[in-house]
Amino acid sequence: MRKFSYMAVLAAISLFFISCTEDDTGSGDDGFLAAITVTNPTVNEANGMTGFNISLDEVNNTGVDVQVNYTVGGTATAGTDYQALSGSVTIESGLQEINVNVIITDDTEDEPDETIVVTLVASDDVTPSSESSATFTITDDDEPSTGGGTCTNDNSLNTTNTSCTMTPTVANSYIETVTGDVRTIVTNRVPDHMYGNQVPNFVTNGLTSTTETFELDATPTLAASSTDILDSEFRPAYDMGIALNGVPIDPAPAEPFIFENTTTGEFNWDWVFEPTNNRTAVGLDCNTSHLQPDMSTGTGLIHYHGDMMDYAEDLNPEINSGSVPMEVLQIGWGSDGFPILYKFGPDASGTIKKMTSSYILKTGARPGDGVSEPCGEYNGKYTNDYEYSEGAGDLDECNGVAQPVTVGGETFNYYYVITDEFPVISRCISGTPGDDFKKGGM
Repeated sequence: MRKFSYMAVLAAISLFFISCTEDDTGSGDDGFLAAITVTNPTVNEANGMTGFNISLDEVNNTGVDVQVNYTVGGTATAGTDYQALSGSVTIESGLQEINVNVIITDDTEDEPDETIVVTLVASDDVTPSSESSATFTITDDDEPSTGGGTCTNDNSLNTTNTSCTMTPTVANSYIETVTGDVRTIVTNRVPDHMYGNQVPNFVTNGLTSTTETFELDATPTLAASSTDILDSEFRPAYDMGIALNGVPIDPAPAEPFIFENTTTGEFNWDWVFEPTNNRTAVGLDCNTSHLQPDMSTGTGLIHYHGDMMDYAEDLNPEINSGSVPMEVLQIGWGSDGFPILYKFGPDASGTIKKMTSSYILKTGARPGDGVSEPCGEYNGKYTNDYEYSEGAGDLDECNGVAQPVTVGGETFNYYYVITDEFPVISRCISGTPGDDFKKGGM
């Protein structure tokens, strides 16, 4: 009897030790750590939407869905200032994160800035991390003061993703070679995906093709200072780069997508439309691309102005699934020879993560009189509505980062990123741009 008791005690001690050891193994037994990040911390009520991202510290491989709960507070009123939020999200098995849209109500009441505060709540499966709360500030767009009057400029936005219904009649041609320090790309500029054709006031017979050659540095280095893709008068000066299908990446709009003097009709190039926020006006399709109209032929060549979403999903169907990919996705080359990655890149430790821009939306009202330059609240309608804030995100002023990355067997010490938020595509070049990327007449 004494021997049996002794063995039973040993067994109990062993079970207790195993139980304590298993309790210290991390998220597999204690649940997940959850973090919340903000899409746009400041949003004008005319924007219509912002959002937040809830992510787990690792992929949910439990085989069951994980529910993450949150509370909503702040000075804004649910159901009046924004559509009420449910208070919980479900991260399915196999995923690591989920995006939640916050739909803002554009009312007619002149009111002060209001806030929405979303805070994660602990549960048996989820423990909030240090990044457990997100705050949004809603700025008003009603009756901004401009010299004592009311702003009558059109300050509306359109971010609706339009369709791609047309198929190129000419096959894509893209040939890339490297000889010494020179990378040469020969392309017919025809995309290898469907496209849309809806540039306003332009009747077209469709997409055309042309053979063009682009040379860029195969062993690029960072320059002492960056090069703006706009010239001194803010007109387009360079293509930012070229996609891996040979279509130029050219985020800066030209005429007529500029603020016009309401008296003279002259363009004010300080205030150009931000294409991704004026999709209908600029005539952008599902890849934020459109035809460059040639009025003499009634045809056009295509180029990208923003997030090449459908093209990216052709290269990797899971890239926008909400989970972090195992490998980075290169989508193009910068005009200086550095690679352009799609949304994800390695951080300082080499860990792949979703990279964020360091640009923020200005607050308050524009200084314009509504005649020679626009009035109204800063809301992202114009590129000049944004400003660079060092350290606000992961990326530098050119939407890039000086971190090593390997693509196609080649290693570079810098890369650009196509981001969800402004500028989406870089507006400057960190190395030395190739001459073939200059706009005509330069």
